Amino acid sequence: MRKILSRVGLGFIVLCLAGIVLCFYINQFTYAYALIVLLLFIFGGMGQLYKLKNDEYMYNKLNGRSQRDEYEEYTR
Repeated sequence: MRKILSRVGLGFIVLCLAGIVLCFYINQFTYAYALIVLLLFIFGGMGQLYKLKNDEYMYNKLNGRSQRDEYEEYTR
């Protein structure tokens, strides 16, 4: 599932870049800049997701908690 979503995302980014080039070629600058802003939002959102995932990993690593520890704590 993850490979499929990454391929779809990569395909969307390639289509968006092709759309930007095409819009500049046919002198539709407003649409081209809107697509650039859309790409910035996409990359910003991806960055926030990766930061959140990294923060969660570091929290679990620093506090010495893993899912197995939590399971053992609850089943005592």
